[in-house]
Amino acid sequence: MGSMICPERPGPAAECLSWLPNLRRGKGVKGVTLPLPTEKPKGVSVDFLCFEFQKQVKAVFPEYNNETTFEELGAWIWGSYNDRQKAGGPVNVVDLFGHKTMRKGGASLCDAIGRKYPCSVRDATIFVSWAWRYRVHDFVVALFAYCVFQKVNPKSVFCWICFFNNNQHVWLQPGGVSNAVEIFESNVRMVGTVVVVLDKLDARLSIYFSRLWTIFEVYIAILNKLQIRIAPMIAAAEEAVKLGARAIGHGGNNVFAKSLRELLEIDMKAARASNPEDAASIRRQVEQLGGNQTMTDAVVKAFATSLDLAQLLQDYL
Repeated sequence: MGSMICPERPGPAAECLSWLPNLRRGKGVKGVTLPLPTEKPKGVSVDFLCFEFQKQVKAVFPEYNNETTFEELGAWIWGSYNDRQKAGGPVNVVDLFGHKTMRKGGASLCDAIGRKYPCSVRDATIFVSWAWRYRVHDFVVALFAYCVFQKVNPKSVFCWICFFNNNQHVWLQPGGVSNAVEIFESNVRMVGTVVVVLDKLDARLSIYFSRLWTIFEVYIAILNKLQIRIAPMIAAAEEAVKLGARAIGHGGNNVFAKSLRELLEIDMKAARASNPEDAASIRRQVEQLGGNQTMTDAVVKAFATSLDLAQLLQDYL
């Protein structure tokens, strides 16, 4: 399946110059306050992400390959962190899908894709929780596999993904967005189903569990009693299958859940957001909602519940 979605391409991934993740703000620069969303946000189809998106990215950036991360791709489109700081915002923006010239001040990639490929953008059916340090190829393969195992058509699954949905012409300004946490909370609630694209189950080695944003997104979903599903990347799926195989004949789901909890030793104090102001805002809200331990316990329980042993073995063995 991987080669079908994104064939191996020659050449190493291009070096990214001083790129940092998407929400870091300039020191002492006040962020813009955006209106909270009032209607269900749009999403890009899994089918489009797997096929046309990667095709177009490869045409614009010949250096793109299976090792390219979203951090690197973001730097190619909107400029490196250092260059953006010097220029006061995105610089030398590549007009991918026409998102730069679509309207004054630029548009989100999702809006631009929707204008050019209207069948590929509809009301979002899933909110995707993930990290910009993921490889693009691995990420879309996990989403495609999710559709296969859920027995749904990738053309009918529309993803809210911050990389595509946020207007990065605004979000990547040195001041960023001052009410980012509130905007993310609103979008999680309105979309209704959260799909976690998970790179590794072992929290000590996982990109996902090192990010404060991703853990917080799951916690908001838990508090709002929203559906949470796991779309494991290959490494996470292999870890889970090994745990499941060991659990068979030794207590089944109980042993499986216990082993998962041991792997999911999330260290909330070590989790980071690239923007200190976002981190402070998230931590304040977490404290109001019961503190780090309460959130950690809830998130670990949600992951252990969402990864069903029988279904997992059926899907991956």
